[in-house]
Amino acid sequence: MADRAGVWGPRLRLRVPVPRLAGESTGSFVNRLAHAHELELGDLLDRVGTGRQPVNPRLPALAELYVNRAALDHLAVLSGRTPHRLQLALTNLQDRFLLPGDDPARWQWPFEVREGHVVRCCDLCALARGVSEAAWLVWPDPWRVCLRHRRFTDDHRGQGPHVVRLARLPEVARAHADRLRLERRFRAAGAELFADGFQVVARWWERTPDVWSWTQRAWRSGLEARELRTGPLVIYPEAIQLAREMLRYEQRGERTPAARAAWAEDVQQLMAGWGLEDVDGWGELAQWLDHHAQPAAAPFADRTDGAGGARRRRRRVLAVGHSRLAEPSGSLRERSCML
Repeated sequence: MADRAGVWGPRLRLRVPVPRLAGESTGSFVNRLAHAHELELGDLLDRVGTGRQPVNPRLPALAELYVNRAALDHLAVLSGRTPHRLQLALTNLQDRFLLPGDDPARWQWPFEVREGHVVRCCDLCALARGVSEAAWLVWPDPWRVCLRHRRFTDDHRGQGPHVVRLARLPEVARAHADRLRLERRFRAAGAELFADGFQVVARWWERTPDVWSWTQRAWRSGLEARELRTGPLVIYPEAIQLAREMLRYEQRGERTPAARAAWAEDVQQLMAGWGLEDVDGWGELAQWLDHHAQPAAAPFADRTDGAGGARRRRRRVLAVGHSRLAEPSGSLRERSCML
């Protein structure tokens, strides 16, 4: 039966409800919906709309599915949800990602994700929601850490572990907890400072991945020391510590040559303690100091209301040069001034 003038589509939901995973990729959700009903992925997509059938059975782990509004309506019917609730659950079904044109229903499966990355979901998080098969999330960065279950996952599609357990890397779990505390307390400014610290240390790792502490973490994680996916995992403890040093510099507010030199010397002493004494990190530190040379107009601190003495938080603003280069949201690369 036609669901609108000249357009045919499903009228009843499929018989088996599929658990919802917040932030899941559309391709991952549709793949699970097909499996729950013992359908091939292409057969299910025929009920959603028209498009080129995927030929790679691993496609939901490699790319992302996009639909127009008519196909969104069809998918909502099949899943037993309203279009609005489906859009709340699946990031890439939001209005700004819908394909143009409402009639007829159609879908596309381009290889590149429009925003972010398709990253493996923590297996225990998925299982807690009743999902026993591999699921994939849309995430700003190509990797993520689940602190609750001590898991590191990423967009890796090759050989090797798809989920890295952090039981043998407690310092990485602690670093992620420290990052969350920094972001809770300082909000956007905390997130941007971590992004700066991460980008700086990532550059050091790219040049010198054979630092003993990093190779040891790689070995404990079961990853290759020089493999690209290994970098974010092994540098995490140094990245958050550097972010806290950057916070200290912002809070002090001094921008004199002597203050710059003293801060850089303190960081280089820390680097020696991290086992990075042979890493030439001055170029990145000098660049970061240049971007933070002019403090923001508003002090980087809380203020106290004079009448009641109540402490009121306001938005911390980082240095002028940083704010010109960094984005307020997005990936770590986008949120950093270290372009």
